[in-house]
Amino acid sequence: MSMKLKLRPFPLQSILFIKLKIAKNIKDFNDIRSAFDQITFIPTMGNLHNGHLSLFERASELNNPIFSSIFINPLQFNNKNDFANYPKTLKNDISLLESQNCECLFLPDESILDNIEQIKAPDKANFLCGANRPGHFDGVLTIVNKLFDIMRPSDAVFGLKDYQQYLLIKDYVNSRNLPINVVGSKTIRDKNGLAMSSRNNLLTINELIKASEIYKSLLFVKNNTKNLSKHFLDEVSRDLNKKGFKVDYLTVINSITLQECLNQRMEEGRLIVAIAAKIGSVRLIDNIFI
Repeated sequence: MSMKLKLRPFPLQSILFIKLKIAKNIKDFNDIRSAFDQITFIPTMGNLHNGHLSLFERASELNNPIFSSIFINPLQFNNKNDFANYPKTLKNDISLLESQNCECLFLPDESILDNIEQIKAPDKANFLCGANRPGHFDGVLTIVNKLFDIMRPSDAVFGLKDYQQYLLIKDYVNSRNLPINVVGSKTIRDKNGLAMSSRNNLLTINELIKASEIYKSLLFVKNNTKNLSKHFLDEVSRDLNKKGFKVDYLTVINSITLQECLNQRMEEGRLIVAIAAKIGSVRLIDNIFI
């Protein structure tokens, strides 16, 4: 699932003189949105990095104006400290959006949550990250549904590093027959294999170096599919724990049901190795397809 990042090659004058439209409320946003027919939407919580920029690269292939949003959604945080400490880099984010030829940034405040329709995530939300983060995906689907209602996009792009989130949103769109094409964008990694994430900024230098063990473990499982068993995965998890991690889960799942699947006989879907582990106080997730 990894790929090399290729930023969009804009002429220098485009980067210098592009005018990103910024809307801070729904009325101003609607004034901007009314000038466009179809748009591609990339929702974010800010603190943008090359992983985010790869979403814009993917969006550019869809040949629609690109709209984005930055909103740190309190509904999806189980820990109030995580919400309060989420990195905020708005000035840099705006510069990056301009460089990616983003047409419009929607920058709402928490009034966007007023009278919001509460969405209950389906049973798939109870696996993987949802098992120890009750209500997390309820909050994700609730805000994404609100943003979809405001944006009215023809396409929406999400990173596959958060595969469970991507699948739940895709399933939700299908269940409501929304006219939105949900597109998955491949995971972008540092040279050491670590999947790019805003949470990486919270790691110390030593933790950043050690965090590469997560990807190495995924590759080790992928390269030993003949040995797939609960015992084998437990051994890999124990090895990570000995190296200073606290493994939440390490499992092999069906890409459609998200249920654990330790054999390769499936009627549909593919196998995914998925992991969540803490290093220090920072929880990281990753996955690769088998």
